[in-house]
This record gives sequence, structure tokens and C-alpha cells, in this order.
Amino acid sequence: MTELTRRNVLTTASAVPVALAAGEVRAESALPKLKYSTPAENVRAFLKLHASLATETVFYTYAGTLEAMVPGQEIVNLVSTTTLIRRDVEVVPEGHRILVWEGTVYHRPGESEALDEFENPLNGRTVRPFHQREGRGEALWTDDGPSFRRHDGEWVSRYGPHNPYKLDWHQAGERIWMSRYSSGVYAKHPLNAEEWPLEYVGPDLLYSEKTTNNGLVREMADPSIVNASSTYSMSVGMLWWPWLMMGQTPGHLVWNTNGAKLSSLDTIPDATRQMIESVHPYLFKSGAPWEGRYSLWTDYPKMRKPVLEI
Repeated sequence: MTELTRRNVLTTASAVPVALAAGEVRAESALPKLKYSTPAENVRAFLKLHASLATETVFYTYAGTLEAMVPGQEIVNLVSTTTLIRRDVEVVPEGHRILVWEGTVYHRPGESEALDEFENPLNGRTVRPFHQREGRGEALWTDDGPSFRRHDGEWVSRYGPHNPYKLDWHQAGERIWMSRYSSGVYAKHPLNAEEWPLEYVGPDLLYSEKTTNNGLVREMADPSIVNASSTYSMSVGMLWWPWLMMGQTPGHLVWNTNGAKLSSLDTIPDATRQMIESVHPYLFKSGAPWEGRYSLWTDYPKMRKPVLEI
């Protein structure tokens, strides 16, 4: 029998963290280093993480905050947000056709009831949040990259031989993620200063956006998995929503959200689902939620009237 001495105990104890660390290194080194070098490889990896490689409907939920930034003032948290995104994926001869719909609900922090109105702390006006819907967005993903259908029906793509589709992938431990960036003019403002003095912020709807999908290396490396689990985050800087009644006040909004791809709609907490369904029930129904293409900027002029008091 080996004698148990103080030196034996100290030697054994000091070896434990080294052994654990070595085990962690071996476990990490056992994971493949994923590399996507061609446009087709990038497309398939993106679709597997962001949506699916199979014909199916994929849902995301994410929650966040809508904050206001005004020069010379502290950042103001205006409301909380909850969004449901629905992506209908269809495998077609050319690749993958994806239709996208989404609905956002504004509410108070920690609550699960759609907010009817609140006092805008930036100007003291009582405002009514416009719980917007977006879509139908439509994209066709081929081995060369994505093409998107514009509102006029024309397909557009910025990818080709001189600009191959490529994403910026990062890997650490068991996680892999990629981010996408875009900025510019989202659209021309559909309102005008004469009729909508408090809702109009300028002719161009400017924005700057970063989105990130984060997944598991082992799922992305497994060819039998066509729909990998994914978390999602988005940060968007944009001009004032019209319902905030900010007019030409300097400043902008920052919309920060985080969420995840759902394994099924049953995983949505009951209170959250009831809140979303109270405003956007059509997103949960089979078939297309609606015909045509809508957004805050198409719906708002039809569903609201100008606020003329300044």
C-alpha cells in the first residue's frame, strides 16, 4: 500500500487542474476548424445556421430595447420589444427560396402586454406605439449567393464573379458565428413635412445595422443536420419612428435585440405567445400570413392620421 503523505497529496492536487485543462484542450482540438472557402460553401453554411437547408418553416423570437440618443443627453430607454420572425424555406431547382414575415410588439420592461400608449420622455407627448409587421421579404439563394426581390418585383443581387459571396466566420471553442453589416438609405420617407410635421424626419430613411448568428461547431460540421441551432443578435441605428412624434429633433434610435431559433412554436412561453398573437395572430397560421408586402412605412400612413399639434 502506498503511504499517503503531504507531498503525495499536494502533488496529486496540483495535477488535477492541469489534467482538466489538458482534457479541455483535447476536447477543443477534437472539434474541426471549419473553413468555408467558396461561395457555395458559405451559402450552405449560412442557410444551415440562419434558416434551414430543408423545406420547412423556421421561427425565431428575440427580445430587446428601443433606446433614444439625443446629442448632449443621456441615452434613454423608451420601450422593450418582442419580435417573432417566420421564414418559409423551400428547396427549388435553383437552390433555396425563402419567404420572410415578422411582427414586433412594444411593451414595458418585464411585462407581457402590448403597450397602447406612454409618455415619450424626450418631448412629453403621449404617443401610441405602432406594432409593425414586415414582409413578405423574398430571397433566392443559389450557389453564387443571394438574390432579393424588390418591391417592384425585380430581382437584384450584388454578387458575381467580381464580387463572390463570402461571410466573415469566427470560431472559438465549441462556438462558431458570423456577422453581417449593412447601412445606407432604407427607403424614401413616405410622409412629408407639411402634412405630417411631427412624424416626418427627413427625405431619406437612414440606417446602420449589424446582425450576428452564433451556433455550435459540432452541428455545423455534421452533414446529417440540415437545421442547426442558432442564437441571434441585432443592433440597428435608425431615424425616429414616426409614432414617437420627434419631428426634426436631432438624434436617432438604437434597437438592440437578442434571441434564438426555435425548435418549435411550443417552446415560446405562454405569456409571450399570447402577447404576440394579440397583435400579430396571422404569423402563427398555416399558409401565407398575408398577401403583398408591408412594413411600418406602408402601413403607418394608412392606419394613422397626422398629429398637427406642435
